Amino acid sequence: MPAALRVDDAAPLDIADELEAGGVAAPRLEGWRVPRDGYRPVAHVTRDATGAALTAVLTSARPATAATKIVDVWWRDESAAEDLVAHVIEQARSRGDLAVKWQTGGGAGLPAFATALGFAPMRRPWAAVGTEHIDGYVLWLAPSIHAEPGYYAQTTLFTCGAVAALIAAEGSSAPGFDGGAGDRDVELGLWRSASNYPACEPVGLAVALHDHLADAPVEVALDLDGPALVEGYTGFDRSFREELQQDSLRQAGERGIPVRRDRVEVAEIARRVAGGERALLLIDEAPMHGEAGPHWIVAHAVVGDAVIVEDPWINVDAGETWVDTHELPVLPDALDRLVRWGDDGYRGVIFTRVG
Repeated sequence: MPAALRVDDAAPLDIADELEAGGVAAPRLEGWRVPRDGYRPVAHVTRDATGAALTAVLTSARPATAATKIVDVWWRDESAAEDLVAHVIEQARSRGDLAVKWQTGGGAGLPAFATALGFAPMRRPWAAVGTEHIDGYVLWLAPSIHAEPGYYAQTTLFTCGAVAALIAAEGSSAPGFDGGAGDRDVELGLWRSASNYPACEPVGLAVALHDHLADAPVEVALDLDGPALVEGYTGFDRSFREELQQDSLRQAGERGIPVRRDRVEVAEIARRVAGGERALLLIDEAPMHGEAGPHWIVAHAVVGDAVIVEDPWINVDAGETWVDTHELPVLPDALDRLVRWGDDGYRGVIFTRVG
């Protein structure tokens, strides 16, 4: 940074109030006032010699992931803005991040200096629960040569497994998402075939994915002898789910789907994904969102030390958009904390290879 400038990190609400007092229009500052608590919001501010704000960058970052997102950049001096964005990038690099993303309003584009810094457009999503109007860009902080998958955000609280499977199936001959009116029917259709009501447990989801793909290999790794995702159920609510899982296990055997009972290691997940496989991962949402809950994501690439995932869930209320949840890098230690569920921390992973 130029020696004459000073950089402060501050609470976004405080900077929003300061910018509004200085004449910035209130609508521009709405994003600065979204309650992003828990998602590491920071306002980075460059000040001139008098202490007045010269440029400001709002960032956020989902916990347990290795990406920082630029939400907005305001400036009075464009060259100072470039310096401050470069500063944000270096901060991200020093934290071990693998990507810096930048979201803008649809069609707004990025300033010319962003291209010089290395930001490139991200693929438009098929659907993204109301954030489709956002444009996304990414700067990878490690060499990245991988195919960027399509992205679709789940439209219900319970279809994450089906959506993860359909994202993983892109490139196969099976029908999938295309951004059209029938996408939700595809989402719900696969969920119905995989559901353990309402969750999708690993073996049943693997059977549904196998039948959807028809000609692609599918393998399950689940270090649990009994039923999965039945915690909290008793009586009939538990017994009928257990019966469905026994039937799924029978169907897996009939289809020749391997069901491993050893604990798959994070290193194996990374190695196989780097080799071209896709891995559906049953995770606990707590490390990312601060609240426990079973959830499915799909790993599709490796960049540097990070496994790159697609997460069908967007926390819109906390200011997230598809830019956060698409092409999301997760480092090994964080992945080890994420890919486990229940008091015993069992691990459910489904491997497949398409194309």
